[in-house]
Amino acid sequence: MTKFETFEHGADIGIRGYGETLSEAFSNILKALATLLVENLNWKDLSLNKKYPIEIESEFLDELLVVFINKVLSLFYLEKILFFEFKGEIKEKNEKYILKGELLGEIYLHEKFGYGVEVKGATFTMAEVKKENNLWIVQCVVDV
Repeated sequence: MTKFETFEHGADIGIRGYGETLSEAFSNILKALATLLVENLNWKDLSLNKKYPIEIESEFLDELLVVFINKVLSLFYLEKILFFEFKGEIKEKNEKYILKGELLGEIYLHEKFGYGVEVKGATFTMAEVKKENNLWIVQCVVDV
């Protein structure tokens, strides 16, 4: 099963994550994002030694996704941390969705990862969170 992918969308690029759980799909979309941000990515060579607590809430799942991706992008550009995984849960409570857990990644070193595409931010274009045949699919278009 494919865990993540990117797709073309005009002058921008879409990212998509799949998972048996909603949390797994959110984690896998980070991998799609990472393939855009850096040029050299050896999945077996990642240390995932940086952890960052994250908690986001929203009334809508697609909004939760866009805010999540934009938070990860902010941390990449401001803190120079490249995140590859989300460990945690996404629950519905009081008519809101709450994402709570931690991001796992490592310090971005251009010598190791190279330079990828400059991703400016996640957009609501094609933003979607859905479950099909027991598989969660999360996607959005990112502005490049």
